[in-house]
Amino acid sequence: MNLDIYSKDPPRQYDFEKSRKKDRIFSFFILGVGIASIVFIVGPLLIWSFTAIQFTGSRIENMPVPQEKVLSLASGEVIVQEVQDEDGFSYFTTDYRPQEARPKIFYVSIPKLGINKALTKVDTLAFYENLSHFPGTALPGEVGNVFITGHSALPQFADRNDFNTIFSKLSDLEVGDIVDVEFEGNKYRYLVQYKKIVDPKDLSVLKPISKGAKNLTLMTCVPPGTSIKRMVVITGLI
Repeated sequence: MNLDIYSKDPPRQYDFEKSRKKDRIFSFFILGVGIASIVFIVGPLLIWSFTAIQFTGSRIENMPVPQEKVLSLASGEVIVQEVQDEDGFSYFTTDYRPQEARPKIFYVSIPKLGINKALTKVDTLAFYENLSHFPGTALPGEVGNVFITGHSALPQFADRNDFNTIFSKLSDLEVGDIVDVEFEGNKYRYLVQYKKIVDPKDLSVLKPISKGAKNLTLMTCVPPGTSIKRMVVITGLI
């Protein structure tokens, strides 16, 4: 009788060196993705912060009306306050109610930023689908301050046609740049006079520069994509 002899293969040895090499490659990949993400998000904020130092200004002093009030030809004195929502975002609010009917919209164009006839709703605090004209402030062409706010985002996500990011490059405006407004069939041209960065609680930005001035102010959150500070660009009617 033939006996078949079977031999068992020796146990296969685990290649620890090869495994460690794969682990190192994977670790470097994850590290690279992390660094790239940080540079992509934090980099633009740091660059913006360094370049913004040159126009970080102090508050406007010696205003013709008290800190908590806004001068408007249409509404007189309006009580304004700064509040925070549940996410910690600070914004201005008011109990203003117009005593008579006011126009509902006008259009803002800023050639340097590529913004063309952006819809601006009058006397509203909502600005996700439009720019917001702060309730009670002056209307275009009036004595007072036409106060307009819009959203911003990280520069790489900026889109001048998207109201969620429309003011992302507001800080690019310089003295002498143009802001055009179309309102009730009339056209008004404002020139940028200066810009500054202020705290979210600084209500002085709602006021006109002087008692008889015809100003228009643009405001957004900065650095873009955050709500730490506010960038305001002050213009004057020409």
